[in-house]
Amino acid sequence: MSTQTALVPRLLDNLIWLLLLLAGAAFSLLTTQFLSVNNLTNILVHSSVLGIMVIGQSFTLITGNFDLSAESTLGLAAMVGAFLLAAAGEPSNGSGWMLHPALAVAVMLALGLAVGAVNGLLITRMRMNNFVVTLSTMIIVRGLAFLLTQGKTVTRLPASFKVLGHGSVGPVPLSVVVLGVAFGVAAVITRSTRFGRDLFAVGGNRDAALASGIDPDRRILQVYLISGALAAFAAWVELGRLGVGATRIGEGMIFEIQAAAVIGGISLFGGRGTMIGALGGVLLLSVINAGLNLMQVSGFAIDMVRGLVILAAMLLDAQKLRYRQPVRRPAPDARLAA
Repeated sequence: MSTQTALVPRLLDNLIWLLLLLAGAAFSLLTTQFLSVNNLTNILVHSSVLGIMVIGQSFTLITGNFDLSAESTLGLAAMVGAFLLAAAGEPSNGSGWMLHPALAVAVMLALGLAVGAVNGLLITRMRMNNFVVTLSTMIIVRGLAFLLTQGKTVTRLPASFKVLGHGSVGPVPLSVVVLGVAFGVAAVITRSTRFGRDLFAVGGNRDAALASGIDPDRRILQVYLISGALAAFAAWVELGRLGVGATRIGEGMIFEIQAAAVIGGISLFGGRGTMIGALGGVLLLSVINAGLNLMQVSGFAIDMVRGLVILAAMLLDAQKLRYRQPVRRPAPDARLAA
C-alpha cells in the first residue's frame, strides 16, 4: 500500500474534527450569538441526550448491526417513567401511583433492557435480520407509548427526578458531566477491555471471531442490552430537561443518531470506529442545529441540511471502506500464460 493510499483513511478518520472546526467558524461569522456562553452551553446540553444514544448505537454498529428501535425505546421509557411519577387526572395525566423517583428510574432501565433483550434474542436465536427486527420494534414500542396515555402529555414531575437533566455542578450542567463520563467509560471499554476487542472482532469478521473462541451471538445480545439500557437512561435525562412526558419524545431521532455515529467514524459495516470520533459527530450535529436555529432558518431547510449530513456520513463511510480494501487484480489468463 502506497503512502498516499495509507494516509487517506487516516485523514478520513479524523475529518470530523476539521468539519467541527469549520462549522463553528462559519456560524461564529454568520451570527454574533453563536459564541455566547449561553449558546455554547445549550449545544452541550443538547449533545447530552443525543450522545448517550449514540454510545448505545455505536456498540451495535461496531458488531455490524443496527438498533433502529432506540428512539422509540427512549420515548416509551420516558412516558412510563412520567406516568408512574405523576398524579392522576388533569392536568398531570399520570397513573396516580406517584412512585419514588428511584423506583421509577429502575422501571425505566428495566424496560430498556427488556426491549434490548427482545431485539437481541430475535436476532441471535431466531436468526432474524437486525434491520427488520429493530424497525418492527421501533413501530411497536412507539405504539405502546401512545397507548399508555392516549397521546396525552404527562406533567408535574417531581423536582428530584428532574435533577439529572436540569441540575448543574457549579456552572456546568449535570447532563454535560454525565455525557463526558459516559463517553470516557465507553472509550475505555472499547479500547482497553476484552469485551471491546471482541466487539470489533465480531464486526470485522464474524467467522474469524468464532474460530478464535469468541461467541458472536452472546456479544451481539449484550450490545442490544446496552443500547436499550442507554436509551432508557437518555429518557431520564430528557425528561429532566423537558420537565414533561410527551408521546413524541425522541421521534425521528434515529437518523441523527446514525449520522452522528457514522460521520464520527463508526462504520456501518462493523469492526471500525472510536468513541471519541463518535463524540465529534455528536458535537457537529449539535453545532449545526444550534447555528441554523440562531440564523432563524426554516424547519424545512433544517431537515434538508440534516438529510445532507446523513448522506455525507454515508459517503464518508463508503470512502473509508474503499481505501481500506485491498485492490484485487484479476488472475492472468491461463491461455495467455501458455
